Amino acid sequence: LGACVPPPQRVTAALPAADGAAASEEMGSAEGDPLKPPEGASAGPEPESTDTKGPPQAGSTPARRCALCNCGAWSPHGQRELQRFEPAPDWPERLVGFEPPEGPGQPPPEPEPAGDDDLAQIGFSERVTPAQLFEPTGHCWVHRCCAAWSAGVGQGLAGVDRAVFSGISQKCEGCRRTGATIPCRAAGCPRLYHFPCAAASGCFQSVKTLRLLCPEHVAEAAQMEDARCSVCDGPGDLRDLVLC
Repeated sequence: LGACVPPPQRVTAALPAADGAAASEEMGSAEGDPLKPPEGASAGPEPESTDTKGPPQAGSTPARRCALCNCGAWSPHGQRELQRFEPAPDWPERLVGFEPPEGPGQPPPEPEPAGDDDLAQIGFSERVTPAQLFEPTGHCWVHRCCAAWSAGVGQGLAGVDRAVFSGISQKCEGCRRTGATIPCRAAGCPRLYHFPCAAASGCFQSVKTLRLLCPEHVAEAAQMEDARCSVCDGPGDLRDLVLC
């Protein structure tokens, strides 16, 4: 069904796909189901590439990257397709207080070389500005799952641009880079994560409610309905959960 399921480290349950209000880099899911934009939605510009089933070839044109996790359309971390989101009506006002870029049309910083750790490319190690993450029109490109799990994003993936603005100054607890917009839902916990870093850090992710608990508060997941196995009705070991 095209659910935003975390990578295998901590899968909990299946979730019907959220509708995206955006044009997509990939118009088909990994399972082969077509993803259709909602009626009346703008198709947006032609995608640079519809091949999200493998890494870009050497020498190919640099592709668009997610304004939250900084990965391209193809990623091994399960963020799903890269989508183009509409700007909010107050887009111009949100630019107030941000320094202008050093030059016109500057892209975000290139991801760091992965080496032996493919998570080394997640997020932004340097300070970024809205001009580097948004198109001049205010549109932004974000992976479907990075958007769906972000704080402040509503039904139909509304408010993604606001999440991108928040991520500019928010560091991930896992990688310590900016672009983190997925909070731990435990009361008073300040921890934030990128979608790929959440599973790698040992967080509990409820794919029914799109709520995350950091490793410090993972015990609270026992109160969630989808933390219990449908066969044995037990939560299992919540600190080492793949599937019960």
